[in-house]
Amino acid sequence: MLIVHYRDPRSLAACLRSLQRCAPRVEVLVVDNDSGEPDAAEAERAVRAQEGARWIPSGRNGGFGAGCNAGFEHLLRELRSLEFVLLLNPDAELEPGCLQALVAEADAHPEAGAIGGRLLDESGARVLFENGRARPWTLSRLHAPAPVGVTSFETEFVTGALLLLRIELLRAGLRFDERYFLYVEDLDLCTAIRAQGRTLRVTLDARARHVGGASHASAPPILGGLRERQLYEMTRSKVLYARKWLPWYQRWSFYALAVIVKPLLGLALERRAKFLRSYFKGFRAGLASRA
Repeated sequence: MLIVHYRDPRSLAACLRSLQRCAPRVEVLVVDNDSGEPDAAEAERAVRAQEGARWIPSGRNGGFGAGCNAGFEHLLRELRSLEFVLLLNPDAELEPGCLQALVAEADAHPEAGAIGGRLLDESGARVLFENGRARPWTLSRLHAPAPVGVTSFETEFVTGALLLLRIELLRAGLRFDERYFLYVEDLDLCTAIRAQGRTLRVTLDARARHVGGASHASAPPILGGLRERQLYEMTRSKVLYARKWLPWYQRWSFYALAVIVKPLLGLALERRAKFLRSYFKGFRAGLASRA
C-alpha cells in the first residue's frame, strides 16, 4: 500500500489506524512530500508506531504523482514479489473488506490494469466517487453515478484517492507524469493504462471514507470550493492533459470553452472576478508546459 503524505499528520494517523483494523498484515509505504517540521516529525512517529509501515522522506514536494513515483521505485526495488499496490489518500480510511474486494475484482478481471471502489465522505452519507467518465470536450465532471443494478463494472477513470494498480504495469514502465503537480494526474495515468489496451474497473463492494483537502484548509475558496492555488493547478493540469491526449478538434473545442464559457459561468456563480487571475494564469501555464 502506498500513501503520499503532505502536512496532515492527524489524518494520516487515522488512516493508519483504519489499516490496522482492516488490513493488518499489509505492507504500508508512506512517502512524505517534504512536509517540514513539525508535521513531518508527527507523521513519522505515527508511521513508526504502525507495524509493517515504512517512512520514506522524498526530500521535495513534486506533487502527488512525483511522490507516488518515488514510492513505486522503492516498492519495485525492495518488495519484488508484489502483485498489486493500493494508492490511498492520507485523509482516507478503509472500511472493512475494502482491500479484499479490490483484489478479488482484479483477480476476476485480469485484463484490468487498475481497480477503484466507492469513496464516501467522512459521514458515509455522500458519495464522492463511484464511477468515472472521461469528457474530452470539457474535462469536467469526471465523477459519475454508478450503473444501476450492478456492483462491479468497467469505467473510464478511477480516482487516485483509492486505486489498486497492477505491479506488472509499473515493471513495464508505467509512471505518473510529473508535469502534473496537483489534479488530473490520475486521469492521465488512467488514460495511459487504457492506451495500452487494458481496462479500468470499479467494485462497489470496496468502500473507503475521505475527509478531503485537509492540507489546503487554511486558504479561503475563490471559486466554488476551490482555493486560489487549487484553481491554478487544476486549470494548468487540464490544459496540459488536453495538449497531451486530445485530438486537435477536441483540444480546440476545450480551449474555446475554457476561455469563454467557463469564465462566464464562474462570474455568474461567484458574482465577482477575483478568481479570473488564478484561472487564466493556470491556463497560460498549461499552454507553456511542455506536452
